[in-house]
Amino acid sequence: MNHNMIYKLRRALEKNRIESELFSTRDALIYTISHFLQPEVIVGIGDSKTLQQLGVYTLLRNSSCIFLDKYKPDITQKEKYEIYRKNFSADLFISGINAITVEGKIFNLDGNGSRVAPIIFGPKKVFLICGTNKIVPNDEAAIYRIRNIAAPIDAKRLNKNTPCTKTGKCMDCKSVDKICNYYSIIQGQFDKQRIKVLLIEGKYGF
Repeated sequence: MNHNMIYKLRRALEKNRIESELFSTRDALIYTISHFLQPEVIVGIGDSKTLQQLGVYTLLRNSSCIFLDKYKPDITQKEKYEIYRKNFSADLFISGINAITVEGKIFNLDGNGSRVAPIIFGPKKVFLICGTNKIVPNDEAAIYRIRNIAAPIDAKRLNKNTPCTKTGKCMDCKSVDKICNYYSIIQGQFDKQRIKVLLIEGKYGF
């Protein structure tokens, strides 16, 4: 990844009142997150391949925090929806990013809104973890990346019956299975210490 792009991105985020931190290794990132996982701290998560690859879920399960684990074995749909609601009152919410522009705009896509909604409002603090592979030059590139890279791969991972799982690109479908229901663009925030972007060098997620 072009380090000049990373520099521009971080400067843009700062102007948008969004803090950021850059990590060169997984261990450094995990070490930073672990400092927030104190007893009685309630932590929620968004569905994220990046978090899975980096071992964030494992970290949370092995910590002393109160982890709202929507992936725990034998969880019922009712229990999962209760976790979605509890995420809004969490002390910390951790999620990934679908695309981020050098202008400091954060793009996300969601199927049922349970990820993008608490990113925008609710939890006291939000960590958005993003590999440098998701940095793009502008809004158009961000939308393209979501529609033709991230969403088709994710739909296939989730075993969705959508055209993009076969074509590898968005077909503007109306399928009941489609995951492209809620787009969000974050380009600033009132509380500059609430959302923080944790960038990690390398390819993570999709």
